[in-house]
Amino acid sequence: MKTRLTLTLLLLLTVGAAAQTSKREMYADLNRTGSTYFAYPGPVQKVLTPAPAGYEPFYISHYGRHGSRYMTSNKYYVQAITPMDSAAKLGLLTPKGEEVLAKLKAGYADAYNRDGDLTALGGRQHREIAHRMYDRFPELLSQPLQVDARASTSRRVMISMFNFCWELQGLNPDLEIRMDASEHDMPFVVSDSRVKPEVTEEAEVIHRKFSAYRDDAYSKPERLMKVLFTDVRKVEGFVDGPDLMKSLYNVAQDFQNVPELGLSMTDIFTKEELFRIFTGSSAGWLRQTGLIPGSTPMYLQKKAVRDSIESIADRVIREGKPALTLRFSHDSSVLPLAYLIGLKETLGGKPDTKDLYKSISIDKIVPMAGNIQLVFYRKPGSDDVLVKFLLNENETSIPVKTDVAPYYHWSDVKRFWEGHPATTR
Repeated sequence: MKTRLTLTLLLLLTVGAAAQTSKREMYADLNRTGSTYFAYPGPVQKVLTPAPAGYEPFYISHYGRHGSRYMTSNKYYVQAITPMDSAAKLGLLTPKGEEVLAKLKAGYADAYNRDGDLTALGGRQHREIAHRMYDRFPELLSQPLQVDARASTSRRVMISMFNFCWELQGLNPDLEIRMDASEHDMPFVVSDSRVKPEVTEEAEVIHRKFSAYRDDAYSKPERLMKVLFTDVRKVEGFVDGPDLMKSLYNVAQDFQNVPELGLSMTDIFTKEELFRIFTGSSAGWLRQTGLIPGSTPMYLQKKAVRDSIESIADRVIREGKPALTLRFSHDSSVLPLAYLIGLKETLGGKPDTKDLYKSISIDKIVPMAGNIQLVFYRKPGSDDVLVKFLLNENETSIPVKTDVAPYYHWSDVKRFWEGHPATTR
């Protein structure tokens, strides 16, 4: 027993360290400063912890964000190209500014009328996730199996689902896959918009504080302006520095999701600028979701999704037939669901905007194609069901005591969910 407790303690310490982010880590991979633009990096953990003796996987519940996409609106291209084009006609662009304008026009030509569409990389990400799922759990996924797949009605989400299911079907033609995308299913696939969380007394103060922190990231564009324009004073009449900086950041970060273009613009920013924008964006996401103490608990709109995960798992357990459930949605659903489940990466929200990234790092939770997997195990002759949680295909933890970490007794998980703030508020 002492050895088991020591192992659990070490695992919890390791998990806590993995949940944190440092400037050094962000600077080592500037794509991470794209926050929700961050292209799926694939799992860090290559080998999963074996299940306790005698336990085999019999059910997986997968919930994922769509894969890499174009920006949901091409307004940032327009807002950047228009003033820079005007500056070019007046001969006011530096050589670097001319290079940036050429990249903007090349990216816009490719993105035109593709607002929010899945990119080729986005499709590959889901095929690769599906393939790894098959390789990791062959005892479950290589047999004839019923697969229930649902997606939001967004085109990029539906195509993500198609890619995932297409890959699985190719690996196992005996899978019976049912795909659907209907407004009827939105409450338990995306969110229940009928739920209206009560606005807290502190909500407005927190909103102003976090919005100011987010906007402050673009408040010092002077250095960037000098990089792009030969005479900053002459362009002040038609170039809004903070707006241009914001537009260029969004375009630059989305370029990582269309790697076939071979375009990159993060070099026009300093590492500190990118990091400051990242922390502002992350703080905004956490405030909007309700993960900051005192903010309006918008995550309550996703409770029906978690309840569906629980009820379907219980049904599969009762029926005794192996199964696979696939749900495909958006970052705005994956993040609050991860919190409602209790994943450690979402815990520790605090009103301190500056150091918030040290507790919760958005790039580690909802990159493009970000996903949560609940893998259920049982053994013959036992009613005890175990479940393991994977975030972006890496083992993670929830604040529930367990003697079989990183596995949890399903009965303990359900008791924890019953007492979760999302249930009691």
